[in-house]
Amino acid sequence: MSWTDNQAVETIKKLRDIFKIETFLETGTFKGINARLHSFNFEEVITCEKIPEYFKEANRKLTFYSNVLCVHMDSKHFLKNFVRTYNEHKRKDIVFIYLDAHFYDKNLPKSKRFQVLDELKELKNFKNCIICIHDFDNGLGHITYDGISLDLDLIKKDLMNVNPNFKLYTNELSTCDIVKPTLKSIKDANLSVDKETLDNLEYTWSSPRLTYRGILYALPKEVDINLKKI
Repeated sequence: MSWTDNQAVETIKKLRDIFKIETFLETGTFKGINARLHSFNFEEVITCEKIPEYFKEANRKLTFYSNVLCVHMDSKHFLKNFVRTYNEHKRKDIVFIYLDAHFYDKNLPKSKRFQVLDELKELKNFKNCIICIHDFDNGLGHITYDGISLDLDLIKKDLMNVNPNFKLYTNELSTCDIVKPTLKSIKDANLSVDKETLDNLEYTWSSPRLTYRGILYALPKEVDINLKKI
């Protein structure tokens, strides 16, 4: 939910401008707020959701946004299909890929609990992209399954198999600018004022671990941006 952080949204928009990006790809639609926000920031938003009840709710709301396509599919096959179509059309443009399809299934082996690893494998050698991974362990709030964190050690091999020339950056606590759950702050952030947005923000502000979330950015070249290089 990087939409809760004004600075993260501004970073995404700045990267959009630097790399002249028109397409925003998202895994993990949830209830569609992030996709809805970025419909105003990108020419095209394509987002996928695996869980049926979330997909139905998000798709119903996103129908009103003509440049948003919401797909009922798991993220692995979603990315596989996108890369195949991209290549078939011989595209060369840079795509912004936002990976946030986290879910926990205790019945899966530990190696399969991080969906992001399968996602990165589907993107192997797909160099025309920026990859943004939400809930990354950079000292801020992050995903941890069975004592294993979503950190660079976990993902680096698969990430660099996408593009060995990736330059890696993360956000920091000092640059987080979290939207407060008030009507004014929601309007100032160009978000829709509705119960769902308010509920999400109330949840975000319920503890520092949820408020300040780590984000990793993998860029095809070094850029001058307000992020920490790693």
